[in-house]
Amino acid sequence: MRVFKGETFAEVYKYALGSAIHNPNYVSSPRGMKIFEMMNAALVIEDPSFCLYENERRSSQFKYIAAELVWYFTGRKDTDFITPYAKFWKQIENEDGTVNSAYGNLIFTETLEDGRNQYRWALDSLIKDKDSRQAIMHFNKPHHQTEGNKDFVCTLNGIFHIRENKLHFTVDMRSNDLILGTPTDVAFFCLLQMQMLEHLRNHYPTLELGTYTHIAHSLHLYERHFDLVGEMLMKDFEPMSYPSIREFLIDPNGKPLDGLKKLEHEITSNEQATKTRYSYDDPLHGWIHNVIFEDV
Repeated sequence: MRVFKGETFAEVYKYALGSAIHNPNYVSSPRGMKIFEMMNAALVIEDPSFCLYENERRSSQFKYIAAELVWYFTGRKDTDFITPYAKFWKQIENEDGTVNSAYGNLIFTETLEDGRNQYRWALDSLIKDKDSRQAIMHFNKPHHQTEGNKDFVCTLNGIFHIRENKLHFTVDMRSNDLILGTPTDVAFFCLLQMQMLEHLRNHYPTLELGTYTHIAHSLHLYERHFDLVGEMLMKDFEPMSYPSIREFLIDPNGKPLDGLKKLEHEITSNEQATKTRYSYDDPLHGWIHNVIFEDV
């Protein structure tokens, strides 16, 4: 197993990119497209609050990440909301205009037999037993295993652990594209970890943020990105964090809070065109708003 460990995502990401382009385990061609591939690789971020990066050639895709956060945390799965920020979702949508890889829908909207969602299951598991090994959320599910499925979910599961008074989060992925997948996935999952930490602090007030571990059974680069990666590696990778977070995004049951609802309404009602603005007291909400509407 390749393990890339560092304080911030920027540090770990640069290390992983360099290894993938210069020293891959395999050269393979799934679906006829050449990739450099590292099997069973793990990115270990010691401070998940620094889950973004800046690079003169290609930084974190801030606008898409901001829109994706709203899409995920509101529990939606429609492509109409997200395709203005990434058209590839239309290419893999289902006949009803939804996609399977809407992570928020999988863990906040879909329910278990007892009516809870998977986020609440994980939270309750750790409230019931601080040392629990059952705080797991599943993303790729048996009903995704159908012929002709264009959106076979990349994330398998995520599991939270509390050890030595720190909340750790590990995500297991069947496949991850280092350019188009890893930076946006890490940005969401690290914020999800920080959200879980906030809810657990209602029960464990001194709980601290632990490590984020991102495991990919195929961590890879497509041939079309080889030159891009070479150019990125010639530049510095500067660590970035989200702004300070006061209100957060969801309640303990995974339901959107008022600030997130305002953001969703502003985007879906096309108020970008009328230049209508809400006032956001929470720095994270304000950052999401400013990044999405920066071109206005």
